Amino acid sequence: MKRIFKLKYLSLLLLAGFTFFLGTTMERNDDIYDKINKNMDVFGKVYKEIALNYVDEIDADKFVKAGIEGMLGTLDPYTTYYDENSKDQIDLITAGKYGGIGVTIGVRDSVFTITDVMNGYEAQKKGLRTGDKIIEIDGQDLRDTKYEKARLMVRGPVGTSLSMKIDREGEVLSFNLIRQEIILKVVSYFGMIEPGSDGVGYIRLDRFTNNAVSEVENAIKTFKASGNFKGLILDLRNNGGGLLDAAIGMFNKVVDKNSLLLITKGKETSSEKKYFSSEEPLVPKNVPVVILTNESTASASEIVAGAVQDLDRGVIVGTKSFGKGLVQQFRDLSNDKQMKITTSKYFTPSGRWIQQKDYFQENKFGVFLDKNKYSQSEFKTLGGRTVYAKGGIAPDVEIKVEGLSDIYYSLLSKDMFFKYANNYLDKNPGLKSFKPTEEIFADFKEFIAGKNFDYVSGADKKIADLRKATDGKNFNPNIADYLNKIQNEVAIEETTELENAKEEIKRAIAEEINKRLISETEQIAATFEFDRQLQEAIKIVKNSSEYSRLLGKN
Repeated sequence: MKRIFKLKYLSLLLLAGFTFFLGTTMERNDDIYDKINKNMDVFGKVYKEIALNYVDEIDADKFVKAGIEGMLGTLDPYTTYYDENSKDQIDLITAGKYGGIGVTIGVRDSVFTITDVMNGYEAQKKGLRTGDKIIEIDGQDLRDTKYEKARLMVRGPVGTSLSMKIDREGEVLSFNLIRQEIILKVVSYFGMIEPGSDGVGYIRLDRFTNNAVSEVENAIKTFKASGNFKGLILDLRNNGGGLLDAAIGMFNKVVDKNSLLLITKGKETSSEKKYFSSEEPLVPKNVPVVILTNESTASASEIVAGAVQDLDRGVIVGTKSFGKGLVQQFRDLSNDKQMKITTSKYFTPSGRWIQQKDYFQENKFGVFLDKNKYSQSEFKTLGGRTVYAKGGIAPDVEIKVEGLSDIYYSLLSKDMFFKYANNYLDKNPGLKSFKPTEEIFADFKEFIAGKNFDYVSGADKKIADLRKATDGKNFNPNIADYLNKIQNEVAIEETTELENAKEEIKRAIAEEINKRLISETEQIAATFEFDRQLQEAIKIVKNSSEYSRLLGKN
């Protein structure tokens, strides 16, 4: 720990020296290349002095990397340095693939836990399960390991091996696994919501990679081939973005040829670039389009949603998007090293900059000279509707989704859904399908009682904190009585909390059991009837007058 601290501290010193020199030279009107040369000279001399004369030997590569990351840390969080070991991260961003074993890792009760196992990959083949707690990876204890490091330990070059020790309900198991090329689905689901009746096509697009445009195009062509294509719902919820080119390509499927799609602006006025659609739309003009968004809809997803809204080509349903109005490009450095750098801001066709957090205005390091703020908040769509630039894309129809209950999260953290699913399938071998019933809920309550499930609510924790804060202190003794009364009232309320959360618990049980019975596509379809935002989108697509009204055409 001592050595790590010194390295970080010295990196900050190096950065401070560099930043100071940069600040002094920026006051002059020297040529930009002169400034670069002078500051790099100082940077190099600091590095040389440390490498040759510092009291302890340092890892030169790690030292320089820390210095680079320190510099980039003064900018926005999307400007990132990638060394030669980061190829899988770049492949994931650009192509939606990486070397791994096919699991998703989360943290439950401060323990790294497998939260999902992908069908057909190494983890599933070797018998890893959702809910398995990870103890070690390649002999390294994970108790003091940060999440990002643990996640990257699972990933690596295709064909390499890793060992994993897990805890499964108190039993310690060991696995030897070989990393494969994991290809993430771009379109995780497409199909008619109600085949043979209303002709509403649904596409869930998870990311904008090189394959995004072709996969969406394939889905639309399938809808058109059915002969009953009357509406399109594009689900961009939880789509964190990806490649700008993929977003631009997406527009060619839904908007008129030669429509303004996007404007990007960089440091120089001459860098402004306008993007236009270049093809006749694949989706006919008379087919209504609805896009679903939420707070995790970001970047390239917002570009698509914003342009569709500004051009009055479709209706946005859901909740406000994330608000990322910055564009990055990859730049090759040397020796397989790259960086992703923010090169421009993007603006929707109406002129909106939808960035939520203005890193350039709020920067505490003072590295930005130009702090011009885009103050305009109201803009007009092509048809004259008012839209706003207040951080993210605001939906035309807002449908908020209630958060899950405390008792749900408590059951989840203690793996009760996972354990019940295993128990239920052991008792019902050969099961092909599953629907949650009242009997299932009653059975689940008996199951968790037998597991001595102890629910500690948020209120319980706060009361415990108050007891701790007042215990042994010179407070009024009546305080303890007040806390006891509150505790009793909370306990009464908690007896009904499980019943109040019945529907979300039944859905969680169904999802956990169906993971073991049906395909991923079928699992997604099983959630449709409970999806309030999707159901609202279907209603709008089917109701031509309401659709027109929302677009200001009535």
